[in-house]
Amino acid sequence: MLGRRPAAGACCAAVVWLAAAPACTTKVRRFGEDGAGGGAGGATASAGEGGSTASGGGSTASGGGSTASGGPCDPGTQDGCYSGGRDTLNRGVCRGGVRTCDEDGNGYGPCVGEVLPASERCDTAEDEDCDGVVNQGCTYARCADVPPGQPSGVVLLDLDGTGPEPELPVYCDLTTDGGGWALVYNSVGSDAGATLPFWNIPYAERLATRGEPAISQNYYRGSLYFVGREYRDEIEDIEGTAKTVMRATAEGIDSATMKLLRPAHVSGNADIYVSQFLSGWSSQDRDADPDPGNCALQNQNVTQHYAQCWEYNLGADGDEPRDDGGWGPHLGTHLAERLGLASDDTRFTRVRRISRWTRW
Repeated sequence: MLGRRPAAGACCAAVVWLAAAPACTTKVRRFGEDGAGGGAGGATASAGEGGSTASGGGSTASGGGSTASGGPCDPGTQDGCYSGGRDTLNRGVCRGGVRTCDEDGNGYGPCVGEVLPASERCDTAEDEDCDGVVNQGCTYARCADVPPGQPSGVVLLDLDGTGPEPELPVYCDLTTDGGGWALVYNSVGSDAGATLPFWNIPYAERLATRGEPAISQNYYRGSLYFVGREYRDEIEDIEGTAKTVMRATAEGIDSATMKLLRPAHVSGNADIYVSQFLSGWSSQDRDADPDPGNCALQNQNVTQHYAQCWEYNLGADGDEPRDDGGWGPHLGTHLAERLGLASDDTRFTRVRRISRWTRW
């Protein structure tokens, strides 16, 4: 509710958020502090004789803040102000300012120092339109183009940069090893048993997307193999320690065999590189790995890159029986020990997470 102007003949005092009533003590508040700048009742000034009160008198609120009203005020007194919408104040970059009563006491000058909502920019990590979401609606060609300072999370990527192809929501790791990593797949251990069937990916869906892009959920986006050039595999053990276990490069992928083109080992465990990156791709209905048998069929229909057959598996246990309740990701315990990761005292230990990242 807007405040009332003082009664005729009443003298004026310094305002709090809105104009106040007859001669009292001066008190200045910043807008938005201790109730200043609120709605009706946000600040009151007691009157002299007669006992009347003015609740935010002598000023108008426009869009959730105060503006110069032309009403009477004490020269030189100041008041907090904000001319943007109330729901944007102190959100994102938006901040209130201060306005000063003119030397004749006729009204307030401009709101100095306020920062109002502006068009969202995609080259900063700021919320310029003050809607509570950083870079909303922005798209990038790769995770590495996201401006520094933005936290890791889901980003919209336009992989070919041509549009109007729908933007792809991709989870970007913006901190590890310089950032710029896009999540290719993520297998998350769970006693609920949902992980094992998730990785039964038929050949026809080898380049499709499964799940939602999140580091806490099972996720697969095969199309990223087309653009990826650097890769790293990351494993989080059952005690929560996460390590990069393998780094490699490639120049795309053969979409028929799912073999990576011109792969090269960069660092980390060579056995993981051979078994889970250099080798072909196997699903229960299409076997293109170098092993004589079908590794996917031998391991509970789990589709992934295999060699002899695996050093880690995204869904099946290597111990008999291969299905240990559908937990999901497992790592050979001999590798866990070599990598400094914890094990569950079986030959093929459960792990919390196996993730593959790429950047280009």
